Amino acid sequence: MTIVVILIGAFLMNYFLELIFQQIWKKNLDARVEFQKEPALEGEQAELTETIVNQKWMFLPVLQVGFQIHRNLIFADGENTSVSDQCYKRDIFSVGGYQKITRTISFRCSRRGYYELGNVELVTRSPLLTKKHYETLSHPDAIYVYPRLVDDQLLEIPFQKIMGSVMTRKNLYEDPFEFQGIREYQISDPMNRINWKASARSDQWMVNLYGSTSSQEVILLLDVEDETIWKYDDIHEEGIRITASLTARCIQSGIPVGIRTNGRDLKSGEVFSLATGSGKQQIRLASEGLARLDLKQKADCMEFVLDREMERSEKVNRTYVMISKNQRPGCYESFCNLIRQGAGGIWIATLYNDMPLQLQDTPGISVIRWEVRK
Repeated sequence: MTIVVILIGAFLMNYFLELIFQQIWKKNLDARVEFQKEPALEGEQAELTETIVNQKWMFLPVLQVGFQIHRNLIFADGENTSVSDQCYKRDIFSVGGYQKITRTISFRCSRRGYYELGNVELVTRSPLLTKKHYETLSHPDAIYVYPRLVDDQLLEIPFQKIMGSVMTRKNLYEDPFEFQGIREYQISDPMNRINWKASARSDQWMVNLYGSTSSQEVILLLDVEDETIWKYDDIHEEGIRITASLTARCIQSGIPVGIRTNGRDLKSGEVFSLATGSGKQQIRLASEGLARLDLKQKADCMEFVLDREMERSEKVNRTYVMISKNQRPGCYESFCNLIRQGAGGIWIATLYNDMPLQLQDTPGISVIRWEVRK
């Protein structure tokens, strides 16, 4: 009889302990997983922070904190991590009463993108370890991983072509009535700009400076369309990096830049386009937009983008830079029609080394081959 009473008492004690624990273990308990505040760069290291706050007297001997992130974000240690379609991480803590635990975890950003954190899953056990208890917390967070910039040496030829086109167009559109000053003669200056009186006074050649009737602009046209069922993500990713690099380089040189693509935004599903602008804000907007480009969504036909640009183009004082692996005649003809409106044109053909370059320079358009590693 005594044994029966003890068993009943133990059962009742466990029952009430379980009931009390179930009611209060998750009260005043919070767990957050947050990315670093600054955007990351493709191929580099970044950090996220796990924070657990227990604002009650109860001690939690075993608390498992689990969350998942995109598999393109690779944890440095790989501990307590499993990877399938997502990267799942589960860490176990022992949390005392009125205790705060903070842990920083490093990870590598293997590809550019916009990555979100979902729910945080909490799992603990009852005092006698007989039952599991679950709780889901929602603290959404996200991080931008910007495309990495290409090597400056590789970018030098396309950039010099762009600068040459910009300077040519600047000379074409200078307004002789917008006098801005005088400077020393340079070998590239035409003779009709020489200020003879100023040259006589200073005993060296001096030339007049004029303002332009319209500002200089560069519009980057990024094509991420696959013409067949074969996917060329490596080529498209390189094109995205070139676009990001040229945007930063042109803005640093004082040239406003805009972007037109046929790729779709991961968040909105709309074709991404960025109005012309300059400054650090423009570089940030371009980097974020390019990070959100989703190559899994079907891209628009590039001819549609070119035709829309030709319809709404008001300023002819522009240089257009096409970045594309596609060399179909229809697309090249649409690009030529855009340039015939009075703009300058450069075509950067992003190709594997075994892909032939079929395009040739035409009046107003320079073609550059850019080889992409497989």
